[in-house]
Amino acid sequence: MTLTVKLAEQEQSRLDVIIAALHSENQSDAVRTLINEKFEALQADKTIVERRGGHPKYLLNSRGDASKRENRKAVVEQGFAAKAAKRAR
Repeated sequence: MTLTVKLAEQEQSRLDVIIAALHSENQSDAVRTLINEKFEALQADKTIVERRGGHPKYLLNSRGDASKRENRKAVVEQGFAAKAAKRAR
């Protein structure tokens, strides 16, 4: 993707200083580096679950106490029974 930005003289001189400080070969490399740094800083405030898109909806909408093994096992068994019933038809 191409991005074109018109900078005032002062901003251009600031960009030149940033390019030198980052040891970048050109403006594009410097801008990519700055974008990646900003993105990582924004992601640092999020938990791992938030970074991956949140909890799956089916977990949030589960029936009963899904934290107990017996309940999870019963739900899985019901799913298998329903699937077997469809095949038997």
